[in-house]
Amino acid sequence: MIKETFYKDRPAVKLSCDKFTATFLPKDGGKLASFKSNSGFEYLLQTEGEKYRRLDLAGRFVKSECSGFDDMFPTIDPCVVNGMEYLDHGQICRQELDAEIDGNRLTLCCKLQDLNIFYKKTAYIKDDALVVEYHIENHNDFDFEYLWAGHIMIRGEEGAYAVSNLDGTPRKIVSGTPVSEETAHILPQKVHKNYKFYYTDANPPVKCGVVFPKSNTEICVECDSDVVKYFGAWVNAGDINSAYTIAIEPCTALYDDPIRAKEANANSIIKAHDSVNLTLKISYKTV
Repeated sequence: MIKETFYKDRPAVKLSCDKFTATFLPKDGGKLASFKSNSGFEYLLQTEGEKYRRLDLAGRFVKSECSGFDDMFPTIDPCVVNGMEYLDHGQICRQELDAEIDGNRLTLCCKLQDLNIFYKKTAYIKDDALVVEYHIENHNDFDFEYLWAGHIMIRGEEGAYAVSNLDGTPRKIVSGTPVSEETAHILPQKVHKNYKFYYTDANPPVKCGVVFPKSNTEICVECDSDVVKYFGAWVNAGDINSAYTIAIEPCTALYDDPIRAKEANANSIIKAHDSVNLTLKISYKTV
């Protein structure tokens, strides 16, 4: 079932089935603001307040709502590539997307005029999973260097930890304390710390998730194409916005911006007048 509604004070579209409800915000980058089981368990980080803190073109991402699942495109860290300014956490999360409901499908799209890029995502429910299909077109006469990442901020719970199908691959510590698969878990709330790591071997298709031992459930994210090659995860135990979260980031390139990714020979491009497609599936299960 699909219906138009509100999330806080923002227009929203809800997709629901017997297992969960997924809430998208078309006018706020097409963000997946909520992924809630029908038993009432919210998997995505939420923020307090009745008004949604919007992110405009000049705003800082961490000063906005900074929750849920935003698309990061074409970067995470701000940079300049081919003379074009890539904004903090990308352009898409700042855009108002056109929304169309067709049967059981929600399509969200926009043209990024400053980048000459067309961006479209289509969401629907199939086999007890939320499916999100992405289609990105490069209308430039040159290859477009980019990074796409699913910035999936999962709610914190002491003992929760990230999992993936990439065990044993090298890791690059971006900031904070070096971590491994065993130590990449949510810390007690009184311990303020944040850190991020990447699996640095390209190994598609990427499967990742977060396990909640207290409720014996796991949110699962699966990418079914070779476009998404890498996986990052970061923990925030109060350092940023006093939030308590573990975030998982399936991504097309490493190290938070296309420049560093290219230096590491781990970048991604869309060829001139070409396009890329990728599909993301989100579900949950008992463990």
